[in-house]
Amino acid sequence: MNTHKLSMAFIIGMLTVFFITSSWAGPSAGKYPLMATKMHPGAEGTAIITDENIRITAKGLKPNSVYTVWFVNMKPKKHEAGAGTAPYMFKTDASGNGSYAAPLYESPLGKWQILMIVLHPNGDPKDMKHMVGALSTKL
Repeated sequence: MNTHKLSMAFIIGMLTVFFITSSWAGPSAGKYPLMATKMHPGAEGTAIITDENIRITAKGLKPNSVYTVWFVNMKPKKHEAGAGTAPYMFKTDASGNGSYAAPLYESPLGKWQILMIVLHPNGDPKDMKHMVGALSTKL
């Protein structure tokens, strides 16, 4: 009986240590499903984010169009930064498929709330005035 209690105490102790140390580690890298906006109802994709890289694959976007990738915070006030290397863009093919890969200079996890992919209807990735949301995910 004492051996059973000792074993249970050991298991509980190890689980406690595991959960405490994993919570100290902060957000982890991972795979994030991208959700479509109303303007791109058939779009979908995946973002894979590590501390050092971002990789995005998407389909169902507007064919032969320019998109950019952004990290966004909505609170306490709206703020955004390009994901990766300027101009943070990719172009879709004739079927509306696109991909983006870039190195990151610091981990976005824990710093940013949202990853957002936006369309630039006029083809200019620097034109932030006319951009249209396409895909996003919470980080």
